[in-house]
Amino acid sequence: MEAVAARLVDAIAREDVRDAAVPTFLLRHYLRTDGGEARDALGVALTRALAIAATDVTVAGRAAWLTLLVEATAVAEDERMLPAVAMLIAGLQAEWPAHTRIDEASASVEACLRAADIVDPDPLVQDAIDQLERVIGGSYRPGEGLVREREGLRVRCGLGDHVHGASALLTAFEVTGRLPYSMLAEELIAIARREPSPDNDLVIQCAAARVLCRLAALHDDPGYRGAAVIAIGADYRADASRILAAQSARAFAGSTAHAAAYGLALLDLLQ
Repeated sequence: MEAVAARLVDAIAREDVRDAAVPTFLLRHYLRTDGGEARDALGVALTRALAIAATDVTVAGRAAWLTLLVEATAVAEDERMLPAVAMLIAGLQAEWPAHTRIDEASASVEACLRAADIVDPDPLVQDAIDQLERVIGGSYRPGEGLVREREGLRVRCGLGDHVHGASALLTAFEVTGRLPYSMLAEELIAIARREPSPDNDLVIQCAAARVLCRLAALHDDPGYRGAAVIAIGADYRADASRILAAQSARAFAGSTAHAAAYGLALLDLLQ
């Protein structure tokens, strides 16, 4: 963990911050350790984030910046923060009718759901839930997971679609308390992991580990176990640990974005 933090602090010192995962890791690491060096670098990174968040050309990128700024409002007293959050929400919402990719739509919805804590929640949550149900409901087939039509054939969607869809469903459960969302998230992950995935992208693998950690936390809750239909005997925390062990060498050999994605998953595992 300290090795990841040191690498990201160095990247910020070199003004090499192009991915929201970098300051997001430092923010969560700082809250966990109250490290002075991380605090100073975090201030620089948040200033940079406010300048570039809205210019990110990808939906997933803008969603990640939104999540960072929402979390940063807990520690940063900056009058620019809330207007930046509102601008990102409006931009993401405006694109919802045109979304065709499940991974992008899920990331966008999840970020807006997380932002509901600091903006007027009622219209935002309902609109986000409606969008999530449209995207996931339109592609979900019981026993098959998420599918799409391709040249007249029905093809299962990739690991990234299932992981981001499951993550958004877990956040929808956290916001609304509706058990069908978390149970569907567990089903999507189970289906996605039923067959080896050709997608060995480190960021997606780390995102999958984070979803597994969230499912493990739900399984640890006796109240949840008594109310939900869950996979008996599942050890999601051990599954997440195996994924991260397999990605460790790549995380430190790759980009700062890879190291940050790995660090975020490791934080979730250690919690």
